[in-house]
Amino acid sequence: MDKKQDSKKDKITHKNYSISKYDLLFISLYIIAFIAGLVLSVKSKKYNLSLREQNPNYYYPTLLEIIINTAILTVILLIAKISVEKILFQFPEIILVDKYKKNEFKHEKEKAKRKMTIYGVKFFHYLIITIVSYFVFNKLEFFPKELFGNGDMNKLYYKGIENFSFFERPKYFEFHYLFNLAYTFADLICVVFINDRQTDILVVLFHHFCTISLILFSYYNHCDGIGAIIVFIHNASDIISYLARTFLYVVAPSIIKKVLTVILLINWLYSRQFLLGKVIYGIFVNITWESFGIIESFKFLLIGLYILHCYWLYKLIQIVYNGVKGKFIDSTEFTKDKKNKKII
Repeated sequence: MDKKQDSKKDKITHKNYSISKYDLLFISLYIIAFIAGLVLSVKSKKYNLSLREQNPNYYYPTLLEIIINTAILTVILLIAKISVEKILFQFPEIILVDKYKKNEFKHEKEKAKRKMTIYGVKFFHYLIITIVSYFVFNKLEFFPKELFGNGDMNKLYYKGIENFSFFERPKYFEFHYLFNLAYTFADLICVVFINDRQTDILVVLFHHFCTISLILFSYYNHCDGIGAIIVFIHNASDIISYLARTFLYVVAPSIIKKVLTVILLINWLYSRQFLLGKVIYGIFVNITWESFGIIESFKFLLIGLYILHCYWLYKLIQIVYNGVKGKFIDSTEFTKDKKNKKII
């Protein structure tokens, strides 16, 4: 009888302490991000009116315009994304690594094909959008040399809010900005409603919430100059990220996969840790004008993203360590198949 009571106590104790330190971290980040998003929703109109007083002849898109245009682009991108993935999913299974051709891994083959397809489509998306972005941004005086531009990011703050919010935007700048917002929405819909459930779903949802909030409200509040640099950093770094992840499932020499994982780590350290950190530092140091809580909310969201990137860096180091030893493991797994919707 005593043994049974002890075992029950052990189970209760286990249940009480089942939340890990990472769960607590992301719960805290979610709360902070929600508060920051709420402030942006409430205070944006006031900040927008203050901008209109300083430059009444400037073009100011309304939230309704942004939402309608983004919704149209989201539908187009969603249809295109699903269609391309469906076509690529029909490719012969011969390109899958030999592991999935064995009977004991037969049940994992479909999941591997779906992941390889999704990663491959994302690789080409980020490759194309980064090339297009570069030709749109490279003549901006604040597009930095660290991103192979000819400018200096400090010029964005050179004349205060005048340069920061009212710089001359190049052709297709606004469309490109909304395109990235729409793609984030389309990807979020795929993650939640179409693709199989991922093990890191809560982390991905946090990332998408922060990204959507930052792009939407930075565009509405004319902070899209600094936003364009942040978006470019993310898109450019994702090229290597999804190329390396695609190769996890493709038949290829082990040395290529090892080299890709090492390049991925170097790329991540440079882009997501160093460059993004430098941009965030610049926002903290150089923005001194009154923003009614808007800039402060952006700071909280960006710090949340940066903490998330540090967490992903930790996971990435594990992947690279295993990859160098010849064990190529994806950090994300599909844990649950969609029963009602089989798009690919």
